[in-house]
Amino acid sequence: MELSLHNSQKTVALDKHRFRVLRMGRRWGKTTLAIDQMKGRAAIPNSRIVYIAPTYQQARDIAWENLKKDCKEASESINEARLEIKLVNGSLIILRGWESVETLRGQAFDLIVLDEVAMMRNFWVNWHEVLRPTLTDTRGETMFISTPKGFNHFYDLSNLELTDKEFKSFHYTSWDNPHLPQDEIQKAKDTLPPDRFA
Repeated sequence: MELSLHNSQKTVALDKHRFRVLRMGRRWGKTTLAIDQMKGRAAIPNSRIVYIAPTYQQARDIAWENLKKDCKEASESINEARLEIKLVNGSLIILRGWESVETLRGQAFDLIVLDEVAMMRNFWVNWHEVLRPTLTDTRGETMFISTPKGFNHFYDLSNLELTDKEFKSFHYTSWDNPHLPQDEIQKAKDTLPPDRFA
C-alpha cells in the first residue's frame, strides 16, 4: 500500500525554493518524499533526474526498488545494471553513488536529489565543480537530504538560507511522521543514551 505524504512532507514538497535542504530525523520519510519529487519532475517530458546516495549500493538499497515499482507503468525501459529508468515521455531517472560523482561532469539535470549528504566526502569541491554546473542550462533544482552528523558541511549547507535566497532549510524529527508508532520512538528515547537518540 502506498502511503500518502504526511503534513511535514507536504510542506517541503510544496515549497518553491530552488535548493531545499532537509535536515530530518531517522524514519521521517526522506526517501518517500525524494521518490515523490523525482516522479513529479519525471512527469514533465524529457526531464533528467539524478538521485545520488553515498555509495552505488546504497542508491540501490535505499531507493531503487520503490522507484522502479512506482515508475513501472510509465517506463519505456528499466536498466537494472545501470540503475536507470527511461520513461515513455522521454524523461530519464538515474541513480548513482557519490564515489562516482565525477561521471556526472558535463551532463545536464532538471533535478538532483542528494541523499545522506552528511556522509559525502569532499562535498563542497564536488558540488561546486561537478554538480552545480549541471543545473545551469536547465535552471535545475536540488534536494539536499540528510540526518545531521555534527558540525560539518551539511551543517553549513543548512545555514545557507541565511545568505542565499535560493536556499531553504527544513528541520523535522521522527516524531513528525504520523506513520511511525509513537510508543516505539518513546521507547528508543527512554532506553538510548540521549546523544544517540538525538
